[in-house]
Amino acid sequence: MKRLLILIVILAVLGGIAWAVAAMTMQTAATRWLDDRQVEGWVVNVADVSVEGFPLDFETEFTDIQLADPETGLAWSTPRFRLEQTVFRLDRLAAYFPEAQTIASPEERLTLTSSAMFANLDVQPTADFALDSVRGFLSELEVTSSLGWSTALEEADLTVDRMEGETSRYQISLIAFDLLPPEAIRTRLDPVGVLPERIQQFNFNTRARFDGPWDMAALEVARPQPTELEIEDITARWGDMLFRATGTLNVTAGGIPEGELAVRAENWREMVELAENAGLLPARIRPTAEAMLQVLAGMNGSEENIDATLSFSNGRVFIGPLPIGPAPSLRIR
Repeated sequence: MKRLLILIVILAVLGGIAWAVAAMTMQTAATRWLDDRQVEGWVVNVADVSVEGFPLDFETEFTDIQLADPETGLAWSTPRFRLEQTVFRLDRLAAYFPEAQTIASPEERLTLTSSAMFANLDVQPTADFALDSVRGFLSELEVTSSLGWSTALEEADLTVDRMEGETSRYQISLIAFDLLPPEAIRTRLDPVGVLPERIQQFNFNTRARFDGPWDMAALEVARPQPTELEIEDITARWGDMLFRATGTLNVTAGGIPEGELAVRAENWREMVELAENAGLLPARIRPTAEAMLQVLAGMNGSEENIDATLSFSNGRVFIGPLPIGPAPSLRIR
C-alpha cells in the first residue's frame, strides 16, 4: 500500500510538471504570435496572457487585447477573450467572447454586446490549424455604430464543416431569429409601420468554395475569397412576406456573383412596395414592373406568389427580364 501511495504521488507530481510545461509552451506560443504580428506592422496591445485550467484543461485568456491589421484597416478590441482546450484533444478549441467588444474600420466603429457568444472549433494542428468544423452560437446581440445606427439579433446558430476530400470547400449553415433592422432602414422600407418590427427568421445553407483554406494564414495574411456558392436554401420571413432561393453562383476575382437562382416570393406586392421605398425601384417604372411580375405570378396560378429566376450578370441583378439593381459584392475584407 505504501508503494502504491508513493507511485500515485510520483505520477501526480509528474502530471503537474507536464501540465505546467505545456501551459508555459502555450503561453509562449500565444505571446510569440502577437509579437510576430507586431513585427509585421499590426497594432498589438495586450495587458496579459495567462494559461489556467489545471489539471485537465488549458484555458488561455487574453486581457485588454487590441489588434489592428493595417492592410485591411480592421481593428478588434475586447476586455478579455478566452480559448479552452482539453489535455486529451488539443485539436478542439472553444472560443468565448465577452459581453462587449469593438470592431472598427476606417469608415466606422461598431460596438457589439451580447449575453452569449462562443464557438467550438475542430482544427488541424499539422496543417496551419486549418478549420475542419465550427459550431457557433450567439444570443441577444446588439450592434451600435459610430455613424448613429443600431441593430439587434435575438439568436443565431452557425455551422461550418469542411467537405470530405476538400481543402477549401465548406458546408455552411446559418439560422438567425428576430433580426431588428436599423431604424432608418425600417422607416424607409415601411414608413407606415405595416410590417413587424423584426424579421422573424433567416436561413442560409450553402456549399462554398474558396480560393484557399481557412487557416492561420486567413487571419495573418488575407481572408480566403469565395469562388463558388452552391446555395441549397436561402429563406427570409418578414411578416407575411416570404422569400426563398436556391441555385449556383460563380464569383469573379472582384467579388461579383454570376449565375442564376430559382426564387419564390410570397406576397410579392409588399416586396415591390419595399423596393420603391428603398429607392431600388424608381416610381416611374413601378407600373411596368408590377405588370411584368403579375404575368409571372399568373403563370404559376397564384396572384400573390411568384416563382421565377433571379439572374446575376455583368454586375446587375434581374428577375426574369426586369433589372432590379446592382449585384452585391461578395468580397470578404
